[in-house]
Amino acid sequence: MQLLSEHHDQLYRYIYSLVGTSHDARDVLQETSFALYEKFELFDSSRPFLPWAYKFAYIHVLKWRESRSRQMPLLSGDVLELLAQERQAQEVSLSERLNVLGECMKRLPENDLELVRSRYLEGIAPDLIAEKVNASRRTLFRDLKRIRHLLMNCIDKKLAMDEF
Repeated sequence: MQLLSEHHDQLYRYIYSLVGTSHDARDVLQETSFALYEKFELFDSSRPFLPWAYKFAYIHVLKWRESRSRQMPLLSGDVLELLAQERQAQEVSLSERLNVLGECMKRLPENDLELVRSRYLEGIAPDLIAEKVNASRRTLFRDLKRIRHLLMNCIDKKLAMDEF
């Protein structure tokens, strides 16, 4: 349970990158967590936990896809496998970027930080945010785009500085 708790967010992001919606990612994560708990005695503690957990998650993503195959068009199995492999290969880089994102967010003006929190952390609908801040939907999207660019540039600069 401790290993699962430590890697919960990474596992969620991996699953989310393959299923595309937070609701479905939470469902697949729940199924994956249950399977990991049931099969934990098979885990070799001399090896890293996360790659082992990713294998379970991938299997549960495939099961989720199969259950949805009649409801919606899905990526081919080959494409999904490539996405899964690429996501695993990018884990260290993505974790570094996520850590730096927290630092960069602290630099945002309070109004910008509130927009980011409302939209991306709380998942509030754009129309409700626009109404709350007394702005048009177009203005809100322009502001969010500007903030995303600020954050991306901040992350890139911080990571480039760390390389030297």
